[in-house]
Formats: sequence, C-alpha cells, structure tokens
Amino acid sequence: MVVRVSGYVALPVDLESMPPGPELGAVLASLDPSLYNGFQLVEILAAQNRQVSFENARLLAFTRELTYTSWGGDEAEPTRRVEPDRFGGTEIAFALAVTEYSAQALILTALTAVDEVPALHQALLEGRIDLTKAKMVVNELAMATREHARLVVDKVLKHAHRATTTQLKTILRRALVTLDPDAVKKRYKASVESRRFDHDRDPCGTASLTASWLPPDKAAAAYDYVDAIARASRAAGDPRRLHQLRADVVADLLAGVDPTLAGAATPAARQGAITITIGLGTLAMLDELPGELPGYGPVIADIARQTAAQMATTATWRFQVLDHHATTMAEGILGPAARKAVIGFVDRTGYRPTAAQRAFINARDQTCRAPGCSRPAHRCDIDHTCDWVCCQDGSIWNMCLLCRRHHMAKHLAGFTVRRGPHGTDWTTPRGHRYTVIHPDTAMPTNLERRFVATITGHTTPGKLRF
Repeated sequence: MVVRVSGYVALPVDLESMPPGPELGAVLASLDPSLYNGFQLVEILAAQNRQVSFENARLLAFTRELTYTSWGGDEAEPTRRVEPDRFGGTEIAFALAVTEYSAQALILTALTAVDEVPALHQALLEGRIDLTKAKMVVNELAMATREHARLVVDKVLKHAHRATTTQLKTILRRALVTLDPDAVKKRYKASVESRRFDHDRDPCGTASLTASWLPPDKAAAAYDYVDAIARASRAAGDPRRLHQLRADVVADLLAGVDPTLAGAATPAARQGAITITIGLGTLAMLDELPGELPGYGPVIADIARQTAAQMATTATWRFQVLDHHATTMAEGILGPAARKAVIGFVDRTGYRPTAAQRAFINARDQTCRAPGCSRPAHRCDIDHTCDWVCCQDGSIWNMCLLCRRHHMAKHLAGFTVRRGPHGTDWTTPRGHRYTVIHPDTAMPTNLERRFVATITGHTTPGKLRF
C-alpha cells in the first residue's frame, strides 16, 4: 500500500555538489525527511554523510589539539606542550564516557591524520572519506614510514569515495606491498609470530573460539575444508543454516569428535582448495608484486610463491590474458592441453554456462558485480544480465557473477543490471545509477562517461563504484 504524504517538493539547488560545512549543515537541518521521495532521500543521505565526515574531521582536530594542551583550570592560558600528554586519553575517556581503549584509538587516529598524513584529514574535512575508513587507513599504516604512508594515502584517496572499507583495505594493502615489500614482510612475520588461539565468553552466555594471525594460505585451506563439510551436510538435508553448520563442524573437529558422527555429512573426496593469483613476473622472481587470495586480498610475493610451489604438482594451473585496461580477454588451463582449453569468444545458445564459460566469467569478474560487494567467485551465482526469458542470450557477455543476495535483489526488488562499456551498470528501484569497475581498471574519463550516458538515454553518468 502506498500512502500519499504530500505533493512533490524540490531539493535545495546544488545539494549534491554542496561541500560540507556550516552552510550545508544549516541546509540539512532545515529539511523535513517526510516531504521527499526515495530518489531525493538518497541524495540527502549522501549529503548528510559528507556533513558527518566534516564534523568528525573537526572532532579529530580538537582531539589532537587537546593532547598538546598543558594542565590548568578553566581560566588557564592556552599553552601547548612539545609532546602529546601521555594521559590525554584518560581526560578524553572521562569527558566522553568511553573506555580508555576507545579514547586512545581516537587520539591515534587524530595524531596520524592531522600530523602524519594531513591529506587523510583534509579528505575527511571535505567529506570524501568517512571516519570508519579513516580509522582503517590509520590502523593499516601503523608500521609504515611517514613517507610511505603519505604515498599510499595519496593513492588510496583516489578511490575512497567509490570503494567500501573492505575494498579500500585491499587497495591499500596492495599499494603498501608494492611500495615497500620488505616492511610488509617484516610486519607479516611479526604477526605470524604472535598467532594465537583464544576462548572467550560472550555476554549472552555463549562462547567464542578465535584463531588469530594465521598464515593466510593455511587459514583459507582450513575454512574451505570446514565449508565443504557444512555444504555437504546442507545438501544432504540438514536443516541447520550454513553458518551454523560451519560453527558446529569447527567445534566438533577441535573437540576431537568426528563431525560425521555428530550429524554432519561426509563431503566428496577432495583436498582443501586454495585459489591464488600470482603474476608471471612475480612467479619468475622478476618482481615483488603481491599475489591475491580471493576473499582475503593481497599477500606478499614470498608467500604467494611459496603457496604456488606447494601446489605445483597437485593444483590445476590456469592463465589469464589481460588487455591494457586489466580486463580479462582470455582464460584457460595451462598445461599440455592448453591450446584446446583456451576459451575463445564463442557464444552459445544453452541456458546454463559451460564449464569453460564459468571459468572465464569467474576469472573476469572475480567477485560479485554489485557495488561494494566482495563475495568471491566460488560463492556467487552466474546470472544473465538480460534475463534468459527475454533475450535468450547465453554468451559470456550477458553473464556476470552475483552473490545470492544481489541475485535476489535483481529478480525480486526492482534492481536492474546490464554490462556497459565501462563495467557493470546498476539502476536501483529509486532511480540511482552506479557503474561497477575493477580497482585495477583504468578510470574512464568524464567525457567517455557522459558520452555513454547520452547514448543510453541519460542526462548524467552513473556513479563509479568498485
């Protein structure tokens, strides 16, 4: 049922491009949310988010300043220390009614953003990044030199407004590994040395088991093994949800109980599966570019080579041919039958993708093609962008990876998807448009984007997302 609240009310002029600050704050404070439609409320939400980032930047500036103040009462002179006050966090914790840990985290973010990488604070002030992303950047750069931190931040900020925190973390780690692999290697080794297994009680009376700081290849293989048992159980009719099954299988295995005796199904004979992407130059030790673990992100070159060497005789090796935009042009099995296995650009007329098509689409898309979604290929469906019942197009260009939630959103919630010249184009039920591109893909120019918008019947291009 639709209830009519009032007639159409236009948004303030230039709200979408208005920079955050006192003026935008006053405009937003004057708006009544009940007067605007869904399309307009998305614009208001984005503007409000920019304003919140501005206010958080001010919060960091005041926090940083407070840590340098001298002790004194309400009429003391505004003098400053040479070094931050060691107990400034206690002052802040008392004032804001937060834990000492939260106060110290706020101080760390403030000192790093304002003093060490001022470009990060400026981006927050301008509403190009939010506080959650800023904190993530600060944490990831904890062991980087000031020079390297600033170089990495300059690169990351180019993508901050179109990437989620998870995607931005992957971009940052890749940049840091490429820029200073020795420093990242030292950090990795120190982290692995700190690996641990913890048993904690939860507030609701349950408990948690956590294995932290493991080598990523071992963690990926362990998860895949547990997931295989859980999925086999689910396929055999177990009513438990997958995440419940995974938790039960882990608990049984660690308690020395055979999961199959505890109700889980036995999966088909298989080894733990690891997918790692590594460049030919890195494999041949010609460069130190990072490898990639789907669902995890970049791993240092040494670990990528070691993992590849361990899988050399048991794994299936595949190759990809990329163009200068980092778009997959061909993919196939590397081995004696390579010539027969390389996928050509051949359309088909069947509904379900062939194994070759599935391999190509997985290699090309890598993750769900919805804005901000990082669900890896092996946990996604392959869907027709133009529904099969409408166009009966079974070519690889009419298929893309979608996780189950975004697959359902396309079919049940009014979201539309199509493959465009720059990536995967989405239109939401409220009329907003987004184009999903790979982070490594060359950014289309504004002229190219406006041209595509014009020929597809739009007045403005969609927003770019990863």
